Amino acid sequence: MRLEDLTVALRPRQPWEAVDLGCTLVRRDYGRILLLWMITVVPVWAVLAVLLWEHPLWFGSIVWWLKPLYDRLPLYHLSRAAFGARPTLKETLRAWPGLWSRFLLSALIFRRLSFIRSFALPVWMLEGQRGKAVGKRLTALATDGGSSGAMLTWVFVKLEIAVWLGLGVLVSTFGPASGLPEWNEFFLNPEAMMETSKSQFWFSNLLYLGAVTMMEPFYVGGGFGLYLNSRIKIEGWDIELTFRRLAARLRPVMTAVILACGLLGALVGNAQEGEPKEEVKTALEEILAKPEFKEHTRTQRVWVPEEVDLGDGPTIGAGAGYVLGYLFYGVVILVVAVLLFLAVRWLVLNQHLFGFARRVKRVAEPAGPRVVMGMDIASESLPDDITAAARAAWAAGRLREALSLLYRGALSRLVEQQRLPIRDSDTEDDCLMKVADLGDAPVTEFFRALTMIWVRAAYAGEEAREGEFENLCRTWPFLAGATRGAKRPGLFPSTALLFILLLPWLGACSKGEWEDVTLDLGYKGKARTDPFLAAQQLLEEYGHETERKPSFKELPEAEGVVFVSGESGMPEARATQLLDWVADGGHAVYFLAGCAPYNDWSYFDGMSTFGYAGNEDRADPMLEKLGIEVKAEMEEEDLKEMFKNKLLEETRPKKKKKEEAKEAAPEGEKKKIEQPEEVPTTNSMIQLDGESYEVEFPSLHTMALSRELEYGESLSGSLKQATMLDLNYGIGRVTVISHARPFRNRYVDENDHARWLLALVGERAQEVHFITTLQSSFWNLLWNRAWMPLVGLALVTVVWLWLNMPRFGPLRQVQLHDTKHFAEHIGALGQFFYRLKRPDVLLSAAADAVRVKAARRHPYLLQQDDEAMIQFLVEATEMPVERIRSAFMSGGKPAAHEMVRRLQDLQSLKTALG
Repeated sequence: MRLEDLTVALRPRQPWEAVDLGCTLVRRDYGRILLLWMITVVPVWAVLAVLLWEHPLWFGSIVWWLKPLYDRLPLYHLSRAAFGARPTLKETLRAWPGLWSRFLLSALIFRRLSFIRSFALPVWMLEGQRGKAVGKRLTALATDGGSSGAMLTWVFVKLEIAVWLGLGVLVSTFGPASGLPEWNEFFLNPEAMMETSKSQFWFSNLLYLGAVTMMEPFYVGGGFGLYLNSRIKIEGWDIELTFRRLAARLRPVMTAVILACGLLGALVGNAQEGEPKEEVKTALEEILAKPEFKEHTRTQRVWVPEEVDLGDGPTIGAGAGYVLGYLFYGVVILVVAVLLFLAVRWLVLNQHLFGFARRVKRVAEPAGPRVVMGMDIASESLPDDITAAARAAWAAGRLREALSLLYRGALSRLVEQQRLPIRDSDTEDDCLMKVADLGDAPVTEFFRALTMIWVRAAYAGEEAREGEFENLCRTWPFLAGATRGAKRPGLFPSTALLFILLLPWLGACSKGEWEDVTLDLGYKGKARTDPFLAAQQLLEEYGHETERKPSFKELPEAEGVVFVSGESGMPEARATQLLDWVADGGHAVYFLAGCAPYNDWSYFDGMSTFGYAGNEDRADPMLEKLGIEVKAEMEEEDLKEMFKNKLLEETRPKKKKKEEAKEAAPEGEKKKIEQPEEVPTTNSMIQLDGESYEVEFPSLHTMALSRELEYGESLSGSLKQATMLDLNYGIGRVTVISHARPFRNRYVDENDHARWLLALVGERAQEVHFITTLQSSFWNLLWNRAWMPLVGLALVTVVWLWLNMPRFGPLRQVQLHDTKHFAEHIGALGQFFYRLKRPDVLLSAAADAVRVKAARRHPYLLQQDDEAMIQFLVEATEMPVERIRSAFMSGGKPAAHEMVRRLQDLQSLKTALG
């Protein structure tokens, strides 16, 4: 938010003049505001109307109570349009969920009946403050506009009622003579309202919605006008804008004066510059001497192979030797593990030899049935090659035996190979359904075709045709002789073969010796996870108040300093919020990379954080608004090649390293492996407030500014290749730095990094925030945004588990051979007859049961025909004669639904006879 962009005249106004200013802003964009209203508010009303259709009075009450939610989108549009940046429809809808969720409970509970609701709404929604700060800010602004805000609410309540009643009178005048509410009767007898019909209630609700739609945006605009007027009076916006314009006119003159004063001050400042440098250096040395900044190391014994020449082939250097050496030890560990596994397995299988058989209880897996439907399906009773045996039986004319071999063999293979859970009392249909449950489509299709041919031959006497039998043999899906317990190739032979093949290479790598080396591990604890811990403590030594935050939530008071990173991506709304805060006098230090808590002593951990962290192809609203473009100085392939060369340099031949170590280290001292620098760096001279600072930056990427520098701005490098840009923004400033390396714990004491940090923050004590990332983890985001549905889902899951899982005793295994219930046999028999197109058997049996029961009650019916029986049943049961006659018919194959209806009617007749 910049005062120069404000589209209204900045001057103190009378309260009602300020209200008129806000209403004018609403009239200017009334069409866009109504469109937003229709998109966001009207759907909520429609949902409430559907849910509360039987309770129109409750609907009206809830619509009135939710009015604080409706006001937020009109305010969002007005606040930005007032500063010349009308948001697009897409931007407004993107911000809609956040606007409605902010201060939701307090707005609908504690502050719902506030008389200064429209005046206080900009404080809650636009200034980004929380907690007690909101109350203090509102109290300060209310000293000027609070009473006017309460009067505004009272006036708009009357106006809304007037519009509501006016719309009712207008519609009643032009509407039909009957059906609409009688307003005269309502005013003369208010109690008659409770006798109003539901349709008249909804008509009144519809008029009220129209009144709210017409008046509520102007109510919001009036409160916004009072808010602007209060800030103009209290904060002196008009005076500040006048001084800014005056400063712009006097800038050339002030430049010359400052240059002259700078020349004079340089003569005196050179003598004093040495003292601050020593003071900062001493303070920083005391900080880095604390236990949390101790640089930890680790001494270990490593095998350093010599350079080996394998004949005419390639030379194995130290780097390859390390790799092959580790491979050797890996193979040895693998062989030992395999041998140990085989030994333990042999002990378990032969525990009876050591007297443990009585103490160890072995649970055998339940075996499948050997006989199903009277057929032996044990593997011992079947040939190894079932299809060949079946073809031989078919060729010999034993057709039924050939089909039996295929059917028994299929069941046997399914039980042994796929653990088909069948029982000895299962029918063909039961077996087919359980095969389908296995989920193996080819096997299911094969077994379905085999079952149909087998049932037709076994029960209907219709033998299989030659083509059908040959197709079954050709599509046989089971492996010959394969069982569930078949052995697989062992792991030990493969491991031994690999070991033998690698022996020449491993022998070549065995030349060398063991040496003690010291590896740098860096910091531990808090200094490792907080890369700016030393910088924070240094700032606190100089009177500043610092705080590290993991996410972008609250900004400090005006004129504070925020160190923030663009590595995780800067959302547009956050960028706008940050720049608005800067325009009011804040200072933002924006790092393109280097804020992640990686280890500064390991270039493998840090290499991915020296680039722009994958943001090259993603728009950065901060840089776009500032007119900055990021340029990569080194391609990704070149970067990988550079790290590869550093690795080879680190693992160069042992003889050269040993000779260098003897020259550099005293006798008997342990050798220390010095890690190479992470990336190429460049030293830059930075001018700030008349002083020069030498700062070292990684030279992997630079920035280009699309405009010329203004007065008071500075950079390191050039406009096309800068590593630091210090720019004005409103009355504040933004410092964009290519990498946070100068301020990290390991490098803050190098060059002039510490002095530059103090110069950026300034001498006056203020609040400083270090924000390492802009995004929380996925789980934190999920818990913060959706904890209520997650808790509900967890409770539902617990209840479901309690109701459906066995709560006592061990898990019972399925017994594959227990006998089915008699009712299951009856059901299977019915399915069997219906599938064989013999429903007459079922219908005749049910009709005979009705005849027998009727004859027991009236023996004379035994001498009569079915017509007499039907007439008797009509009189006894009062069922229509057509349905009774249809139930006693047994010819043909009826449809499935007709079959079920007949059986139901026969059952009803039998029940009615008692």
